Amino acid sequence: MIENILILDTETTGLDPKKCQVIEIGAILYNVKHKAVLQTLSFFMPCETNPVEHINHIKAEWTRCNPNTHSALCFLRDMNKNANILVAHNASFDKKFIATIPNMEEILEKKWICTKENFTWPVKLNRLRLEDVCNAMGVPYVNAHRALSDCFLLASCFEKVVDLEERFNNLIYWIDPNSCDTGLVLT
Repeated sequence: MIENILILDTETTGLDPKKCQVIEIGAILYNVKHKAVLQTLSFFMPCETNPVEHINHIKAEWTRCNPNTHSALCFLRDMNKNANILVAHNASFDKKFIATIPNMEEILEKKWICTKENFTWPVKLNRLRLEDVCNAMGVPYVNAHRALSDCFLLASCFEKVVDLEERFNNLIYWIDPNSCDTGLVLT
């Protein structure tokens, strides 16, 4: 039975986790039954440059102002302990970048559900971008491409899904926790 999920999003300096890095993490501990946000977390991870500032609007110098990255990562791991599963839009992207951060094993080993690939939305979608999901669900797509904002966009979409608990509980058994692409297990 799914009680709490950890909605997670990362912002990065590019698309390749071998060459780029995580610069922002956002997370929401969300209760599925009550459709309630229980905890939130947002923090920067330091970088020297951000070549995609024009997309995520994060200045590299901002990321170097955070004195407590270690404490934030500890809190993220604690939030993870209170969640049954992790949820992300384009989860394979976020999971690959989370894998570049030391001591994230518990997060990486938990089952992940991708709202782009695995989750069935109750609306017709022509494309699978978060913007398309929000538009189809009647959620204003604002402040996008900031980690916590994108988490709140997903949470707002979940609030509109009448049978949210059932959808997660039916889906959880088909997700492979060891798959980096969070694909369905075909057995």
